[in-house]
Amino acid sequence: MKFSCCIDMMFPHLDFYDRFFAVKKAGLSAVEFWKWSPKDIDMVKSLLTENGLALSVMNIDVTDEKLSYDLSRGILNAGRSSELCAAIKESAPVVRKLGNPKLIVLIGETIEGMEVSRQEENVFSCLKEGAKVAEAEGINLVVEPLNAYDRKNYFMPDSGRLFEILRGVGSENVKALFDIYHQQKTEGNVIERIEENIDLIGHFHVADNPGRHEPGTGEINYKNVLTKIASLPYLGYVGLEYRATRRDEETLGFTKEV
Repeated sequence: MKFSCCIDMMFPHLDFYDRFFAVKKAGLSAVEFWKWSPKDIDMVKSLLTENGLALSVMNIDVTDEKLSYDLSRGILNAGRSSELCAAIKESAPVVRKLGNPKLIVLIGETIEGMEVSRQEENVFSCLKEGAKVAEAEGINLVVEPLNAYDRKNYFMPDSGRLFEILRGVGSENVKALFDIYHQQKTEGNVIERIEENIDLIGHFHVADNPGRHEPGTGEINYKNVLTKIASLPYLGYVGLEYRATRRDEETLGFTKEV
């Protein structure tokens, strides 16, 4: 099983660019982060190479500050397909420079006054159009449901409807990011949902519930969940995206139990 460390969340006591070495020293082989536009991409590339690390995933982003913010909230259910496609194209050179990590795409907050069915149609149409651009650019997108408790009013927090839409989109370049913390808070039955939809999952995130701390601090039986993932035909990364209750490097014992 391959693990990557979200360095926008973990090792927060260090400067961002010092976190690459910290991840290597902790024995992990990959990192991930959120927005690329505020980062020095040449520096990131150099640090990946120097430390022998891969970059597993990052957020779709653009240099335009307004659209960058909107993408960080999600634009799919608003039907902003042309802006999604433009963001894929702008992210493409960064993706290729950093070793072809996947791009995280968020759905958006529920739009008051717009029918749910219309918003679902917008998600489908955005991903259908985005898939064409992603395929042409050789880029993979992972769409992430978020729980509607931490991210108030998030549209489509449950994974089931997203999986239905992804099957309709029918592209190997567009899959789901299954965040086990978010889906435990939203719907539970995570092992069953993972097993039934593993062909549509392109990335995992782990954190325990409650608190979004390291596995072993809450109610999720991560030994069983990760053992199940390891038994399935999944070759992607499992991303560590949690707020450690002690030194980050001291919280990784669960990664050795799979």
